[in-house]
Amino acid sequence: MESTQNQKFCIEAEILDNALVMIAVLGDKGRVISWNHAAETITGYSPEAVIGSNAVWKDLYPDRDYRKSVTQKIADILKTKNSFENLETVIRTRSGDSRTILWNTKTIPEGGQTRTIAVGMDVTAERETKAFRDSIIDNAYVLIAVLGQKGTIRVWNKAAEVITGYSHDEVIGRREVWKKLYPDAEYRRSITQKISKIISEQKYFENLETTILTKNRDKRIISWNTRQVSAGSVYHEIAIGRDITEQRKAEVALVAYMTEMSMRLKQPVGIISNTLLESAQLMKEGMLTPDEIITVLEGQARNATQIEANIQEFQTAIVEQNGSIPEIFRKFLEG
Repeated sequence: MESTQNQKFCIEAEILDNALVMIAVLGDKGRVISWNHAAETITGYSPEAVIGSNAVWKDLYPDRDYRKSVTQKIADILKTKNSFENLETVIRTRSGDSRTILWNTKTIPEGGQTRTIAVGMDVTAERETKAFRDSIIDNAYVLIAVLGQKGTIRVWNKAAEVITGYSHDEVIGRREVWKKLYPDAEYRRSITQKISKIISEQKYFENLETTILTKNRDKRIISWNTRQVSAGSVYHEIAIGRDITEQRKAEVALVAYMTEMSMRLKQPVGIISNTLLESAQLMKEGMLTPDEIITVLEGQARNATQIEANIQEFQTAIVEQNGSIPEIFRKFLEG
């Protein structure tokens, strides 16, 4: 019987020691009774260095204020129940690295005394990945919004704040921002109908242009793209909005430039063309002397030079008045 119990104890000890999570059995005042292999691997502190004492907690939480806040948080939890779940803290390992640990505890009676089993899962990699992903989303130069059911906002990045003027705290968990961005009921209805039609056919839409009204009452043209993603059985919409207001202004400016330039060139170029054609005909008929031909050609060259100067002057004026012109067109016009 005793042999069977000892065998069972050895098996349990082996399982405990080889678990892939940090497991510590604690006595009164956090004194370490058991410290498994994963605990040693994660923290850098061996069982010999920690068992029988509670000093390791000061080593893992060297910052006094942070240690105090963690202790207070644990005390607050234990006021209402004898364990806690998914308590996230950051420890300092023996080598000086920071690791994020997700703690779960369970209190059990043993030999008339109370023991606490603390299970710590190292979620550092997951948190770093999430922080990296959040950083990309937050620092993207496009409006990114993740929508829950009925259009409620789950994610609202910095670009969304900058473009719309509405802060993260003003929109998260709500859907009223859409009415604010599209205050005209008729326009909002037309956009909603267009989106509903597109989604019913292909589940998403691309390059859908709408005009929003920002918090400070500016109008901005947004090109929207969406994708549907699943989180388990729940589906969310990712809406990506690119502010193309300046691009559209630049296009209008360039169209205006081309129209105006066409009008300005039509008459003088026509005059030069007609003059040269008439001169060519007179030359064929032998009615122009060489000196007269030279005079005609020199006169039309001066006219062409003046046209070139007028074009350059107009291009400079267009560039100075339209800061929204893309750099590639700006260089062309300035050239």
